[in-house]
Amino acid sequence: MLRFLFVTLLVVFTSLSHTQNTSSIDFIIKNLGVNVDGHFNTFDIDAEFNTASELLSISGKITVSSIKTGIESRDEHLLKEDYFDVENHEFITLNSTSISKESDSEYSVDAILTIKGKTKEITIPVTVLNVNNKHKIMASFEINRRDFDVGGGSLIMSKNVKIKVTHSQDIE
Repeated sequence: MLRFLFVTLLVVFTSLSHTQNTSSIDFIIKNLGVNVDGHFNTFDIDAEFNTASELLSISGKITVSSIKTGIESRDEHLLKEDYFDVENHEFITLNSTSISKESDSEYSVDAILTIKGKTKEITIPVTVLNVNNKHKIMASFEINRRDFDVGGGSLIMSKNVKIKVTHSQDIE
């Protein structure tokens, strides 16, 4: 489930808070062989572009307590120490360290992801499209929840979390 957060972390754009209509951070993880999906309601994504609309940097900050999976008791449990430990780790953060342009719309983003006080370098594929005078930024990737000590050594829950981030911001 942390993986999903990390993706969100990736997509941080020019000093814009997300709006529910245009930005989202979603995740999926298998638990007992069944997909459990969810999202975060509160996050900021900032992206910087040059005059040619090329992605220069990206960062993100997710408020962990905004996690929603559709079951309130599960959401409350995810905030406890064995999962996200929100009492001691209020945010998930992501900051790009380098960005390589792969094609007109595709980038490879190296970033530092911090979840539950654990920091790891990750590489995220990011797509940037210019649509209706907005940068539409999309990323899909996986993280290993165990790298961030989320959910402990549970054998019934997958270690891989699929994360999908979508964000739109005005072209300046």
